[in-house]
Amino acid sequence: MKLNKKQKDTLFKIFIFGAIQLLCINFYLIISAISGDFNWTVERLTASLAGTFIQILDLVLLINGVIIFLYFLVFLALLVKG
Repeated sequence: MKLNKKQKDTLFKIFIFGAIQLLCINFYLIISAISGDFNWTVERLTASLAGTFIQILDLVLLINGVIIFLYFLVFLALLVKG
């Protein structure tokens, strides 16, 4: 399959944001393993420093996931159009 420049750029951006997503998931798992709890409650999220980092990682994962989804839609639109 031959891709034009816009499609290649979009795939590269999906790859970069996917790598960031994977890195954040790894940080999430490491912090959860160190704290010893993978089931985060509201009390644990608001009372501990690890909970604060988990909340920040959750926000980054959400925003990054939305960006990946939008770039995927752009790639599909470029694929159908071209």
